[in-house]
Amino acid sequence: MLKKLTIKGFKSIVNESLEFGRVNLFLGPNGAGKSNVLEAIGVMGAALGRDITDAELQRKGVRLSVPTLFKSSFKNRTLRINFDLEAVMSRSVSYDVRITASESSQSLRFFTEHIVHKNITYMGRSNHGITLRGDLEPRKDVSPDRGLWDRFRELIDCPEDLSDELNKLSKFSIYAPQTTFLRGTDVESVPVRPVGLLGGGLPQAAAAVLMNPVLKSSEVRELVDDILGLVWMPGWANQFEIAPADPAIVSSQVRTAEQTLYFRDKFMKRGRDMLSAYDSSEGTLYLLFLAVLALHPEAPKIFALDNVDNALNPAVTRVLLEKLISLTCESKYREFGIGPEQVFMTSHNPTSLDAFDIFDDNQRIFVVSREKDTGYTKVERLLPSENMTRSDWIRIAKGKNLSEMLISGMIKNALGDTDL
Repeated sequence: MLKKLTIKGFKSIVNESLEFGRVNLFLGPNGAGKSNVLEAIGVMGAALGRDITDAELQRKGVRLSVPTLFKSSFKNRTLRINFDLEAVMSRSVSYDVRITASESSQSLRFFTEHIVHKNITYMGRSNHGITLRGDLEPRKDVSPDRGLWDRFRELIDCPEDLSDELNKLSKFSIYAPQTTFLRGTDVESVPVRPVGLLGGGLPQAAAAVLMNPVLKSSEVRELVDDILGLVWMPGWANQFEIAPADPAIVSSQVRTAEQTLYFRDKFMKRGRDMLSAYDSSEGTLYLLFLAVLALHPEAPKIFALDNVDNALNPAVTRVLLEKLISLTCESKYREFGIGPEQVFMTSHNPTSLDAFDIFDDNQRIFVVSREKDTGYTKVERLLPSENMTRSDWIRIAKGKNLSEMLISGMIKNALGDTDL
């Protein structure tokens, strides 16, 4: 997994080093820079996946901007031409990249890049050219926006640990489902498999999950039923299916894909109990999206959810996160290819915090804020003091859970200027 990330000069982040767990939640006021942290990982995923062109960045869920808006440009601070990202991963793998965001260029460009395993540099880039382990002469036959890993990984003998770590990070994406895409009435401009970053292609992805023979095996059936059970939490539906648009159910005025989702309303009369995605609860669609993302074999093993509480009430949000945390932190189903290995999330819902055990190092909450004098984004992990016990924490928190502490202003910087 991605263990540590150092960000320098990227958007509102001047210099931050973050150490991650398996599940990571970022909370803070609007505009604090939570999404900027996710996008920094997204840029690295693009750099490893193929390139840092607009098209690839968009496939990672990174907001498209002119190059100069990717780098910090604070008052009374020297304007840099580059921004730096450095990742430390499991199994002694590291990746660092310096990217040029020049006013004179229409796209981002690599300046330096290094891929290292156990202190051995397997690939490197500088203004002298490209160096590969085992090559005696530097190369120059690569585009300035093309990543080294995608271009040269087949040409050198890389350790399995190195390939595994980088390949997983290269598939990183930021998901931010929106209702019109979940319902199939809007089409994503950049389709992404197995399900779109905004929720497009949900019927096809759900069908693939239902038909996957691995998910029907007795060893994982209980887990699959538990995850798909998220869809029924709103309480009105008890079945879903994928079928062509039915004019008896879907209005001809509604734009929809060839295949659409139908949900059975358990309270309605037989024959009038099927609702299309267009008429269904957006919360139910969102829960199905997350269940598909958790179970689909092609889903990224490292991904982010921007505004994870989108369209959900507080009680459902907590249960959803508890299941996602359990699935991500436990390794017993990974041999079947089920479940993520690391998740990053942003949230504004206080009950999101109550799903986390901050005494478990795999579960980490980060408070993101902006310094009042400079505007720099600051990221601080919320964790107990050294040697603090659970009993100590309960006493200091005066019996309040994390959501109550947040609302009452007991978590520093979490509410921004409205902190009590």
